[in-house]
Amino acid sequence: MGTSMNYRNSLKLTLTFSTIISLLVRVVPCTGNEPVVKKVGDKAELGHCNNDKAITNSVVMWEIHRGGKKPQTVFEKYPLDGGRVGIFRNDYGELLLEIKNVREADAGRYKCMTGTTGNMTIHKDIELIVQFGPKLPWESKNLTLHEGETGELWCNASGIPIPTIKWSRKSRDYNDTEMGISGNIVWIPNITRYAKDTYKCQASNEFGSDEGFINVDVSFPAELEVFEEELQGVNGVTNVEMACAVTANPMVNIVWYKGNETNPIQGNNWQYNEQTDDNMKEEYYTTLSILKIVLPLDDAHFDTYYCKAKNDSGHVIALKAINLARRP
Repeated sequence: MGTSMNYRNSLKLTLTFSTIISLLVRVVPCTGNEPVVKKVGDKAELGHCNNDKAITNSVVMWEIHRGGKKPQTVFEKYPLDGGRVGIFRNDYGELLLEIKNVREADAGRYKCMTGTTGNMTIHKDIELIVQFGPKLPWESKNLTLHEGETGELWCNASGIPIPTIKWSRKSRDYNDTEMGISGNIVWIPNITRYAKDTYKCQASNEFGSDEGFINVDVSFPAELEVFEEELQGVNGVTNVEMACAVTANPMVNIVWYKGNETNPIQGNNWQYNEQTDDNMKEEYYTTLSILKIVLPLDDAHFDTYYCKAKNDSGHVIALKAINLARRP
């Protein structure tokens, strides 16, 4: 008897739970919908969402939430965007929201509500995902880094699915060299002047690709070199040359001084000749300055000559000495 009573009670409890669940399913609308995935140019049809005929004057309204903008509403007789987005009735009499020629900006949440003003019920809540090819916010940009620091090259590409990004570097013969690096950022630790180059990031997914270029320049202090620290000559010799090469970025001015004189060398007795080879300038940031003594040497010419590098403010930032001595 006890067992029979327990069984009936258990059955009664089970039926009660089933009845409650059934009532909940009927009363609470299902708004958890699978996302709709489309690509740019497609036509999207979102759900079917009909009037509740049991409610007098019930209407169907879709509320559109896109890109953080103010929500827009669409009614059956009031489409948006010249009819590109509107509600239509299919062959089965169901009301659907149709988006013709889908655009990237159409991505967002679409909620279908039915009812009367002030008493609307959400029946559909659908996320529209729009797939499109990669896009970069820039085609080319410049980046200046200081030698010794860590360089960061960013390539933030939009696109759905998320693009794959590969990096390459323009070699000095202007051909691309794959770097074997993927991802939206490249770190160059302890960067040197030889990292000066054009770097290309290429973003791609199944819907296309885009590429952007970063022109990297590396600044570093001036360095001076002389080809001969000691020169010898005799009275009467002409066209004696002293050479000084400056390597710097940005490039600086080279000025020559004689002995303890505070004014730079100038006048008809002297001749400056600066040579900048295009390849040297591009690859090594080097300018060669040649000081030539045009007139025949005399006692006043034998001295120490200073090659000095000055920045734009006129400050000496590097110097080298060349001694012109009388030949024994």
